[in-house]
Amino acid sequence: MAQVTPFGRSMRKYFLSGSHCNLNHGSFGTFPEEVRSTLNEYQRNLESQPDIFIRYTYPPLLEKAREATASLLNVPVQEVVFVPNATTGINTVLRGMKFEDGDIIVHFETVYGAIEKTVAYLVETTKAESDAIEARWPIEDDALVQKFEEKS
Repeated sequence: MAQVTPFGRSMRKYFLSGSHCNLNHGSFGTFPEEVRSTLNEYQRNLESQPDIFIRYTYPPLLEKAREATASLLNVPVQEVVFVPNATTGINTVLRGMKFEDGDIIVHFETVYGAIEKTVAYLVETTKAESDAIEARWPIEDDALVQKFEEKS
């Protein structure tokens, strides 16, 4: 197993170059150099033989990734799915739920716009209600949890 790099400043060398410190680079999908290299290799393989890659190479790679993720999360493999981005994942989950009287979708008032629109749609078309949590950063973890507890 590879050596784990401690979280924090020591990880910078895997993500960023020079002295640039992007405080929000998670929004745009950047990932470590080693992951990028592997991704580029998969892309070359896909583009060189698309039919073979999609039909025969990709399915076992996907299953292996699901197994590794399930192991990490300590959940059954069949519970692990991958989505293109967080917005798609949240939309899939919310739109797949059957809301009943009294169900409330609780979210931060700073919710991403696309998710806010999904919540508004669900409030208009189902029995769900919504409730936004006001939080001003910086905020301590316990204070944030308390805001959620106050909603229940």
